[in-house]
Amino acid sequence: MQSSAESCWQKIRGRSIFLGALLLLGVLAAIYSPGPRVLADSDAALKDAARRLAERVAAIPGLRGPLRLEWHADESWSEGEGARWQDALRDAFDRRALQWNEDAATPALAIYAAQTSTQVVLTAKTRVADREEIRVVAVARAALPPAELPVAPVRLERQLIYESPDQILDASNLMNFREDGLAVLIYRNFEPVILRVNQSGELKQTLPLRVAGLKPTRDPRGEIFSSGNQATAQLWGKTCDMSWDSAAEPKCRSEKTSASADSVSAPEVSLTSPCDDANWTISGVGNERGVRGMLRLIPDGATAGSSATLTSDFPGPVLNVSGDDNQSHALVIIRNLRTGNYEVYQITLVCGN
Repeated sequence: MQSSAESCWQKIRGRSIFLGALLLLGVLAAIYSPGPRVLADSDAALKDAARRLAERVAAIPGLRGPLRLEWHADESWSEGEGARWQDALRDAFDRRALQWNEDAATPALAIYAAQTSTQVVLTAKTRVADREEIRVVAVARAALPPAELPVAPVRLERQLIYESPDQILDASNLMNFREDGLAVLIYRNFEPVILRVNQSGELKQTLPLRVAGLKPTRDPRGEIFSSGNQATAQLWGKTCDMSWDSAAEPKCRSEKTSASADSVSAPEVSLTSPCDDANWTISGVGNERGVRGMLRLIPDGATAGSSATLTSDFPGPVLNVSGDDNQSHALVIIRNLRTGNYEVYQITLVCGN
């Protein structure tokens, strides 16, 4: 028979083995059990890629500013996604104290953006003296989720309709009139004038607004509305009504609610997509007078920095945007920095990439 001492020792040894096995299982569970899932921060990954590229460009020997940023993306990139990356790159380059200039004679820093099945690749190219310098940064596509909203594919089309050396304050489509065209409100020699032009931009009618008591201003604001053969112009302190078919002069009256010469606010304008009836809000009015303008179209529910946005560059600052009741298209007024002329564009949403 086993002694009591041997029996006690066997119990102790068995208990030690059991406790050791439990400890080993606990360690293995801690090592191999799945931890909490960490979701990728698309903005953080994007900004980090822009920062790394900016650091590598800023470290190019002999590189001096100012530079002109050129963006070249392959066909898979949407305008909104491109604008998002360009904003991040400009911010990253600004932090490296790199100076920028839009003059065509300024040396270019070209950024080429491409997507592979697994990565987004950014390639920066520029010339320093007689040599070409290239810097490359790649980021995993998994860290950059697609557009946050499932909007139908659309693109933005624009058409130049009218241009003039005179300052264009506003324009509106001729609604329910006998022919298509525009009503255009201009400021010529410190006097407001209403024009009627056809869709080809040909001048059809000129109606000076000889408004008694209207003070000249260097920063005029105004709006024009047209329906049928009637048109109304809202000026600073005055409102004028006229008829395209009448030889009588426009009738003007004082209005406290008329457009103010000092007002810089613009009503919100949106377009309705013909693809899925989604509403796209237009932003970007009131650009600095000496820079090229950019409009952003943001679908309902998205943010301005979302990859779902559409963008469109113009050859000068965007001064005004006006829309129609049916929200099928809008009119954009800019001042072309190259020619000095004021221009009216019609923008429209069209289905497809």
